This record gives sequence, structure tokens and C-alpha cells, in this order.
Amino acid sequence: MFPPEIITDILSRLPVKSLFRFRCASRLWCSIIDGQDFVKMHLHQSVSTNSNHSLILGGLGLYSVDLESLDKVHVLKPPFYYRKADGISNSCNGLILVTSEPPVLWNPFSRKYKTLPDAPFKNPTSLLCFAKVIYGLGYDSRNYDYKVVQVVEFRNEESHVWEYSETRIYSLKSNSWHRVEGFPYPLPFLKGSWGVHVNGALHTLVEDFFHVYSDNSIRIMAFSVENENHYELMLPPEIRIKGVNMRLVVLGGCLCLVCARKSRANIWVMKEYGVEESWTKLISIGSPMTEPDDILKPLTYLKPLVYSKNGENVLLNCNEKRLVWYDLRRKTITNVSVSGLPFVLYPEVCVETLVSPGGPALEKGDGVKKQEKNGQEKWKGKKTKKNRDDFLSERFKLVL
Repeated sequence: MFPPEIITDILSRLPVKSLFRFRCASRLWCSIIDGQDFVKMHLHQSVSTNSNHSLILGGLGLYSVDLESLDKVHVLKPPFYYRKADGISNSCNGLILVTSEPPVLWNPFSRKYKTLPDAPFKNPTSLLCFAKVIYGLGYDSRNYDYKVVQVVEFRNEESHVWEYSETRIYSLKSNSWHRVEGFPYPLPFLKGSWGVHVNGALHTLVEDFFHVYSDNSIRIMAFSVENENHYELMLPPEIRIKGVNMRLVVLGGCLCLVCARKSRANIWVMKEYGVEESWTKLISIGSPMTEPDDILKPLTYLKPLVYSKNGENVLLNCNEKRLVWYDLRRKTITNVSVSGLPFVLYPEVCVETLVSPGGPALEKGDGVKKQEKNGQEKWKGKKTKKNRDDFLSERFKLVL
């Protein structure tokens, strides 16, 4: 008989699906797997070893692709009503925010979910405005809390000019929303959600209208979900702004900036968060490389997703239609063939965890199970009614 600490170490290296099976092996194993210390240990093990990761694809349905094999697509059937119009936000420690109305926090591997309470807002009666709602998901490590940020922008109906915004934050621990000071700048480059969560903050590119014709017209703004305040990060030094399409992404836990201009794309990575001098050009792809191969022709969209396990390659989403490996040493590209990929790709990297969106019951194993059971029963009772509803389709993606 192995001592409990050896069993715990072995179990912490397994995927979630296996852990659910092994819960039935013995009471000891069940108590280990259900413990909050094990949940944190399993998460740390998966992140530090770059294991138990998958791609979650949303937009035209919900799918997952195992990053270990990258062989085929698995259809996901969430235990709640999901429309094709609903997008998915960034993944945060295995949790995903489904930007439905109302939003849903979901762990696609444990299948546990939580429908967020309403956060109503009112259109201003004195202005002819329309509302644009944007969501982001983050983790407050100081308070061990997951938070959803909702920004409601009010824009002029005729000119679409930004008037002002309202901001609310949902705390999973308290299961409630609270209002904070509205964002002091518009979010023109986001459609529905923004998934750039690094170092406990959500990041976006904003346009400085006072320098619209200079190389200082674009800025990186961050919103800390821990301190609930705004701050600015510097762009890579001497970077060109004019005529360049830019977007922020996350790669290997670091903030990345993708700059595309005509047939060339550069990917910068901030290796030390908040340090301007740590910006490093990781990838540069241009016309000379693409001439002998049509994989990247034309190159209109590029997003790095994840490093390979040995760290020598980067998986890229090209033109939202295909996946390729980029060899950092050889500077070559290899096409990835995944059976069953949808026609358009909106992938997010997600680590498989046991983190539960159970709110106040997060520290009580029995409470989480009971809450999950009650949540599923409630959903089943409403399924017939919701299936009769008609919805419009809408496409969400980050564009700059």
C-alpha cells in the first residue's frame, strides 16, 4: 500500500476525466481528489509541466481538441442551453466564461457550471445611445476569487461615438455584482469579450485620440481584477504604429503583441511583466518564407496559441481557418491536420482542472455537488421552453 502522499502525487499528474473515474476506486482516493488542496496541486502541476491542455473552440458550436495528440475534434455538449451566437471568453485556470445572456461560468472538463445573476443596466434617457456589452474573466490571487468584468459602453446612435461606460464586477466568492468606476476610455477593438488575462489583469489596446496621427496613437491599457484599477503598459520600443494591424494575445503566460502589415507579421512577447525592456521579437513571418508554400497565403490573421511541450515550436491560428506549428529555431512552418475542425476557428487554450464555479460552496465538497445537481435539474426544467426561442447569430473576435 502506497502512502497517501505518493498516491496524491501520482493522481495530480492525471487528466480530469481519469480523476473522475478514480474517485470510485476508494474512499481515500475520493477524499483526496475532492480536497481543495488537491485541486490547487493538480492545477499547479498541469501549468508547470505544460500538460493536460486542450483547445476549446466556440462560435459555430463548441468543440475541444487535445493538445497532446492534436488528432481530432471532440464535440462538447454543455449542461446548459448554448446558442451559436454565444461566444466564449478567455480561459482562467480551467474556467471559461460563456458570453450568453445571462453569462455562464463553466468548467468544460468537470462539466460544472454556474449561471451568473442578472446585472441590469439602464440606457440613459437624455441621450440617443445604444449599449455595447463586453465581458472579461480574471483571477484575484490575493483573495482567491474569480471575477467577471462587465463593461457597458454607451455610444451615439448616429455617429457611434463613445459617450461613457458603466462597469460592474461579479465575484464568484460572494456570488454578487458590484459597481466600480466606469472605464475612462472606449474599447473600440473588442467585440463581445476580451481574453487577454495576464498577471491578474485584463489587457486591451486603445486609441489615444489626442495623438491619432502619430506613433503614440495606440496604448496598452490594463485593468487589475485584484485592485480594480487601471494602468498603462508600454509598447515595444521603436515599434511602428502607422499602417499596422495590432492585437494582444497570451502565450505561455506572457503578454504578446501581434503586428501585421501587408504580407509580414511580427510577434512580440513581454518576457518580464511590466518591464518595457523585456519586449522580445519572438516570430517574424514575411513574403520570402511564404513564396515556396501556400500555407500562409494570404496572411490576414495570425494568433499564437501555445508552445509545444519542448518549447521549440509555437502553435499558430492562421487566417482563422487552419493551425500550423512554427519552429522557432529553424523558422519553418508545418501544417497541422486535425480531423473535424470547423470551417472557422476561434480557439482558446484551456488547462484541464478541477476548479469549480461553485461560488460560496467552493470550499465544501458536498455543497458543490448539491449545487451542481440542483443547477442541472433547473436547466432540465427550462430546456423545452428555451428550445422554442429563436436567436440571431453574431461573430465575436478580437480585431484591431
